[in-house]
Amino acid sequence: MDRNRQVVVLAGDGGLAIMLGELLTAVQHKLPIKIVVFDNAALSFVEVEMKAAGLVNFGTGLQNPDFGKVAQAVGMQGESVTRPEDLESALRRAFEYDGPALVSVAVERQELSMPPKIEAKQATGFAVYALRTVLAGNGREPIDLAKANALQLL
Repeated sequence: MDRNRQVVVLAGDGGLAIMLGELLTAVQHKLPIKIVVFDNAALSFVEVEMKAAGLVNFGTGLQNPDFGKVAQAVGMQGESVTRPEDLESALRRAFEYDGPALVSVAVERQELSMPPKIEAKQATGFAVYALRTVLAGNGREPIDLAKANALQLL
């Protein structure tokens, strides 16, 4: 690793949870990496794949720890951000810190990570997912999904 080059990791909460041991590695080797965690309490990519396949989400919710505190517990600079106005200062502190740092950012669970190209099969799958979700008695979920993603369409 070239310690003169800044390494930035953008990670989802599920991905980080799977690799928590790597935080210890970063501390042990004093790696100057900066980690930004998108914490939406879900396995979002799995949820998107399920929706695109027409399946109702099941078993994808996460009960996360405070990743900022976890980072601190292992010896990193760490903090958690829940308000947009606090993000810039938290990132500045992380990048000014001489060593590994982690900033956990609470994000909207329903906001989709869109693929670069949407295929007809995926759109059909989303329609089937929405119908099944409504029929399962959770008609609010497709509405919340649409609201959370309306800005992406503009």
